[in-house]
Amino acid sequence: MGNLAVVCVLATLLGLLAGPALVGLRPLTVLTSSMEPGLRPGDVVLLREVDPSAVRPGDVLTYLPAGSAPDALPVTHRLTGFVAAADGSRNLILQGDANALPDAPVPGSAVQGRVVAALPYAGYPDLLAERGRLSWLRPVLAIALFGYGTLLVFQHFRQGRSSRSSQGPTA
Repeated sequence: MGNLAVVCVLATLLGLLAGPALVGLRPLTVLTSSMEPGLRPGDVVLLREVDPSAVRPGDVLTYLPAGSAPDALPVTHRLTGFVAAADGSRNLILQGDANALPDAPVPGSAVQGRVVAALPYAGYPDLLAERGRLSWLRPVLAIALFGYGTLLVFQHFRQGRSSRSSQGPTA
């Protein structure tokens, strides 16, 4: 039974850390209430890359606002429609579910992905780090989780070795 518990803990940690990337998803933490009640601050959304020509009204998309700095935070809002740009291309009109007004139109090239799933509450540590300027919190939590997993593995092997030595030699 102990082996199964260790395997489950390690598989869960690995799945949480690497799972989304292995299946082509990108996790992002919701930082504001602009998409409430569907998405709340602290939820994690999983994004999948999407061809901008394949998006439809109602899709929840993550994008970088026009003219934003390279280190700007992306925005996740619902696509409400399209508008023609000056060059004849199609710009997207997005709006937060809780917002009264739409965002400024953005080109399709600004879209980073379509939300395919949300994990409620999974991003609270990230949210606390972002809001409280506790940037040290993320690596501390990562190290603590890794350390806990390592401790479980070592305890498992130590218990296995001590139970084998207490049984005495076999004939």
